[in-house]
Amino acid sequence: MTELTSVWTPLDIGPTRVKHRIMQSAHSLYFAENGLLSDRHIAYYRERAKGGTALLVTGGHFADALTENSFYCRVWDPAAVPRYAQLADAVHEHDCTLFVQLFGLGSQHTRGTELIDEFYPPWAPSAVPSLWTGDMPAVVEQEQIDTVIRGHADSAENVRAAGLDGVEIHAGHSSSLVGQFMSPAYNKRADAYGGSPAERCQLPIEIADAIRARVGTDISVGIRLSFDEFKADAGITAEISAEQLETLAATGLFDFFNISGGGYDTLHIAVAPMTVDEGFLLPFGKRAKEIVGERGRVFIVGRILDVAMADDAISTGAADMVAMTRAQIADPFLVKKTREGREREIIRCIGANECLARNFEANDLVCMANPQTGRERQWGHGTLELVEPPEAKRVTVVGGGLAGMRVASVAALRGHEVILYERAGELGGHLNLLRRLPTRAGWQVAIDNLVRAMDVAGVDVRLDTEIGSRDITDESADSIVCATGATYDSTGFSPARAEREVMPGTEQENVVAVDVATARALEDGAALGRRILIIEETGYYLPLGLAELLAGAGAAVEILTRKVRAGEDTMRTAEAGHVFPRLAAAGVKITTEHFVESIEGSTVNAYDIWGNSPREIGGVDTIVLSMTRSPNDMLYRELKGRLPDVRRIGDALAPRVPLTAIYEGEELGRRI
Repeated sequence: MTELTSVWTPLDIGPTRVKHRIMQSAHSLYFAENGLLSDRHIAYYRERAKGGTALLVTGGHFADALTENSFYCRVWDPAAVPRYAQLADAVHEHDCTLFVQLFGLGSQHTRGTELIDEFYPPWAPSAVPSLWTGDMPAVVEQEQIDTVIRGHADSAENVRAAGLDGVEIHAGHSSSLVGQFMSPAYNKRADAYGGSPAERCQLPIEIADAIRARVGTDISVGIRLSFDEFKADAGITAEISAEQLETLAATGLFDFFNISGGGYDTLHIAVAPMTVDEGFLLPFGKRAKEIVGERGRVFIVGRILDVAMADDAISTGAADMVAMTRAQIADPFLVKKTREGREREIIRCIGANECLARNFEANDLVCMANPQTGRERQWGHGTLELVEPPEAKRVTVVGGGLAGMRVASVAALRGHEVILYERAGELGGHLNLLRRLPTRAGWQVAIDNLVRAMDVAGVDVRLDTEIGSRDITDESADSIVCATGATYDSTGFSPARAEREVMPGTEQENVVAVDVATARALEDGAALGRRILIIEETGYYLPLGLAELLAGAGAAVEILTRKVRAGEDTMRTAEAGHVFPRLAAAGVKITTEHFVESIEGSTVNAYDIWGNSPREIGGVDTIVLSMTRSPNDMLYRELKGRLPDVRRIGDALAPRVPLTAIYEGEELGRRI
């Protein structure tokens, strides 16, 4: 057992005792079926309870009929009680506590058009348009406020009836209606619900009072807050939070205060990606604890990925409970593995934020690092079908990227004899470029996860080994898996110009694909010259990271894309709020809605895609193409038909995102 002291001590949270100090805070799953908890929900929470966490908080369940849509569960409805009772049984079986987060949509989170037969306006405390949708909300009056208060009380009563342990009022992140009442950026009211920081606490106080009137002290009651919205003086600041925490704690209504940061305007902080330091919100927790004292428990979040950091946070007074939320999305058995001294088996969160990206697409939650997440019913702990020695196969995997490593470890764990060949001297595939770029060290964590899993499973890994079709035929393997990856194209082909297969001029020596350019720049920042143009239409981080690297070495860099936004995938993962300010500070020029007609020597002939005047970009030393990729599937095609069982997965099948490569490795490894 790892030698930690503070984190494993029990804690009383109002009437509820938790067995230790590690929890998982609320996060959206999108598993609801007809507004109710689904079997997928119950399996997800059961897995984390089984994995040893002390406290789970369900992600945003609707507390009233006024501010709901089709995405989440309803808790205000009495029809929901039986499903919550099933959830209570599932987590209590493993001595785990569960609170339900009570949530209502504010103007940032909805257009009010999700339910086809029930359009409604987005509701807000004041007439402040949504930053996300641009829609002007309807301002709540006392009638709507009363509905919200009553709904929260009904919800708490249903939670108690189901046998669950507590409720959390969501008043953070400027996404919830209650959270918008707390913020000066959204609450411009002059009535009893607006004004000073303390007066903006009126709605959550009335909600908590109504809950207490309904359930007394039978269950725990708490609130989630953004300690700083990071909107400068426009939003909640640390100074405002100090006054609001004092106001809330003085009521005696709250058993706990769950401290977060950021909001829908600043999601790159609220759900911080790998760019951000681990434990970056711990000072907020410490300040909150100083204010609250013994009047309530303080929970803290913020990229806390290591149990040792959680232990230190508690021992130094930064919090009473530590939320390792994405860490337990990635590995639901993080606690159990740590306590049993099996840390090397932990699948560590890398901060890729695919979980967040799926949230904004209203898709079921998944994890890039762990394809079992969200699929606990069929792929959870204990579902791996082991093979007996007589049925064990000899499996050859070619390619040590994400897909190859995952299929190798899963197949070997089941009992197959697995050999993995990688022609390079290191594992990781194309991530070996990404991990070496500024702020991308998290990708090394992804590689390490997969390498450790192969080591634990007993995969025979052979590096620096180029293996051809004849070599594989001579091996007499039962199954061949081609996970040979993909290569960036140097033709300049784009689906936006389907009439031409090649961009004129791409045959020149000063035109290179982004992977080749990145490899050169990592060796020598001046290798591509003093002026570089990156033609970008993948939407991914690599060309942005290359631009940052080159600009840092003193080059003049321009990114040109035919799309409305360069690196659009970084918006999904919340990296945009970090990388684009750095690019701007480095002097990188970004030109959108332009494309290239031709390249002539050091001149690039570009045009506005909407038909405006052409643009000539001269004096360019290197043109970098970050466009299409093609699968490296030659080995697969040579073997297909010659051997009985040949598969291809990951980018060798079709170049896509890391999420799909690891998923396909898991899926195939389970059925070989």
